[in-house]
Amino acid sequence: MRLFFGSGKLTSVINREGDIIVSHAACDVTDRDSVIKVIKEYQPSVVINAAAKTNLEYCEENKEIAYLTNTLGPLNILSACATHAAKFIHISSGCLFDGNSAPATEATTPNTSVWYTHTKKWADEMITAFGYEDYLILRPRQMISALDHPTNMLTKFAQYENFFAHQELNSITCVEDFGEMIDHLVKTEQRGMFNCCNDGVLTPYEIALGVKTYINPKMEVHEATYEHTLTLQRNRRVNTILDNKKLKKSGYSPRSAAHALEWCLINYAGGKDERVGINC
Repeated sequence: MRLFFGSGKLTSVINREGDIIVSHAACDVTDRDSVIKVIKEYQPSVVINAAAKTNLEYCEENKEIAYLTNTLGPLNILSACATHAAKFIHISSGCLFDGNSAPATEATTPNTSVWYTHTKKWADEMITAFGYEDYLILRPRQMISALDHPTNMLTKFAQYENFFAHQELNSITCVEDFGEMIDHLVKTEQRGMFNCCNDGVLTPYEIALGVKTYINPKMEVHEATYEHTLTLQRNRRVNTILDNKKLKKSGYSPRSAAHALEWCLINYAGGKDERVGINC
């Protein structure tokens, strides 16, 4: 049985019948005793930590809360998993790498620049050094989904009347595919760190054009330089390409980023019911 900490976009998409979803209201991951109580009660075989503070501006303005949730919280869950011999899966971030000049592998040293990415990097380091071997650290990048959710990149883009987007290359992760990646990694008894993204790259400009075509035809998309888009937000957004060779070596074949984007756009908010072209 799988148990999720966190009830946001990721959990909403990839949970299945029989999973236990523990919301923040039910258990604050920063409270070690509460975490231990939940895991002791349900005795899950797999624990997925999807609880996090991800808004960059919020994390900068609430550094202690972001640290407690994003760094200490995972450590609390890991410790409880070690006690109860449960597999621990931590959802990290591909945003730890600033720059798309070369794909970042699992061995690439993160170069973080904002508080959110600092807290995620620290969690990865603590999990790796803790001494409990049955863990997975998974790094997705720019998560898109067919689910209409406030934190879905497609939903965020669609809210604008005028959207300025650049042509820098980035990796993306379709959340629906991410769920299959997790299933595969658990089934094949993998451990350690994995970059979890679709094959190939996309630019924010290409994604925005897709949103205009399928979701919000009234949105005007303007091509802009990366430097200009940085002036539109208070905290630095990065460009990152993840190397997913390790994931593929484990036996999983990701579909292309372009295919995944098209599928998400066509199926956005219930456009279609069936999934196509997803490989396991």
